[in-house]
Amino acid sequence: MIRRPAFWLWAAACLLGGWIAFRGIGAQAAAFPAGATVGFALLAPALAAGVWVLRRLHPVRSHPAGYALVAVAWGGLAAFGLALPANSAFQAVLGKTAGPAFTAVWGASIAAPVDEEILKLLGVALIALMAPAAVRGPLDGWGYGALAGLGFQFAENFLYVLNTIVLTGATQDASAALFSFGSRVVGGAWWSHWAMTAVGGAGLGCLLGRASRASAAVAAGALLLAMALHSWWDAPVLSGVVLLPVKGAPILLAAVAAYRLARRRYLSHFRRTVHAETARGVLVPGEGHVLAFRKWRRKERWGVPAGEPRRLLARMRADQLELIEDGLGGLERDPLAADRLRADIKLARHRLGTAGEARAA
Repeated sequence: MIRRPAFWLWAAACLLGGWIAFRGIGAQAAAFPAGATVGFALLAPALAAGVWVLRRLHPVRSHPAGYALVAVAWGGLAAFGLALPANSAFQAVLGKTAGPAFTAVWGASIAAPVDEEILKLLGVALIALMAPAAVRGPLDGWGYGALAGLGFQFAENFLYVLNTIVLTGATQDASAALFSFGSRVVGGAWWSHWAMTAVGGAGLGCLLGRASRASAAVAAGALLLAMALHSWWDAPVLSGVVLLPVKGAPILLAAVAAYRLARRRYLSHFRRTVHAETARGVLVPGEGHVLAFRKWRRKERWGVPAGEPRRLLARMRADQLELIEDGLGGLERDPLAADRLRADIKLARHRLGTAGEARAA
């Protein structure tokens, strides 16, 4: 992965975004160390829990931790940092064209959706360029989009902690941090950046999985929907804590609907491929059920003796899942990969059987 130009573009953008963000909020964090420490201590576990949940939402196997962290880092460093000057420039243009009064009310709901959704979604594209097999359809796009949005959400929430401290007169730093955490995370995390970018990511994943006019239209429509949801959230309507669930419900419902559609598409492909590979003799009857559930693969693994047999079983299951997902598509898809995986599976099965016979003897 590190040999690909996309990796170095990701690294450079994260460094640049992190530097811009530090210049923007570093002085505030240094001025209010107690509040900044409390805010970070509250937000970091919430971020970790969010990453764990979003990775586990894949119905068959979790997204690799490395790719998940790449997406989170992109959202929290590159997208967040670059969005700060981009939003300021956009709103400056709006102020000159539409007037300062209009911009003061509607500027955030116009500039932020465009700048931030595009920047966050670029993280999904870079992951696909760094590791073409990582994004093979809308379910992968949904997952990595949600993770990039979650990283952005963490950085923005930390900024709001510092802003709340300033707005409250910097007299109760810890209390201000707790209040910001309660309003931004407990009250608003359910329909925030992760949900908006998950919608756009599902559309982009559809395009990256199989490029066509239809998938390009889906990707464009999903991005526009993500921007519209973001604009709705930032618009000065239905203000007030009591109305937050009403305002956030369409965002959460859109993310859930996109997930359900992507999940259904993935599982439909999974079942078709399992049936075809079982008929071909690559899988044996009943293996599809084991492959479809983490708990059965875990129980099976602990039922095999430690050492070489367990490693062979793990390798065979990984190859079987890779074979099933290979048919989903993706960038730089190798037409010979399926045949190589079938050969590896048969070899691993033979070695596993030999190891079992040797142990029994």
